Amino acid sequence: MPEHTIIELRILDTDFSLKAKNNEEQIKLVSDYVNRELESVKAANPFTNHIRIAILGCMNIAEKLLTAQEEAKNSELAKIKEIGEISIVKEEMHTLDTLLEKEKDKNVVLAEEKELIQSEIDEKDELLNQYREHLRQSKIESEANRKTILELQNQLFESQIELVKVNKNHIEKDIFKSIEDKIKID
Repeated sequence: MPEHTIIELRILDTDFSLKAKNNEEQIKLVSDYVNRELESVKAANPFTNHIRIAILGCMNIAEKLLTAQEEAKNSELAKIKEIGEISIVKEEMHTLDTLLEKEKDKNVVLAEEKELIQSEIDEKDELLNQYREHLRQSKIESEANRKTILELQNQLFESQIELVKVNKNHIEKDIFKSIEDKIKID
């Protein structure tokens, strides 16, 4: 069985003896507080008897207690509300995390698609470069063929001129021969 200690207290000029079970400091704090409250009431009402001072002091202390209890209740309600809001925020964060994961997955798929498309573009670019090179070679060959055709046309033209000259000489010779033959006949 716990041992009791006797504590001597003085409240509003009255001495008290109380039994305490290892809570002497707490009892002294409470008695000092009560004494301050009662002394405050006595100072405000110097001609009031001790019973009225005790009742008014109890009223003051009770009012402070009720106010503190109301504040504690409001604080607890605010805490509960905050916990609820935190829960809502946690749910929203979970939803956002899920959405983020989905977006990351989409991003991975898009990156893979981008790589495939880039690979196709690279292949098409390679083909395009091959076609361009083929076209360049074709242009070079076409230019060489055009020059050859021009040279052949020039040669043909020159041959035609030579042929015309030869024909002209031949015709002239024939004409002269025919004239000579006519002259000889005459």
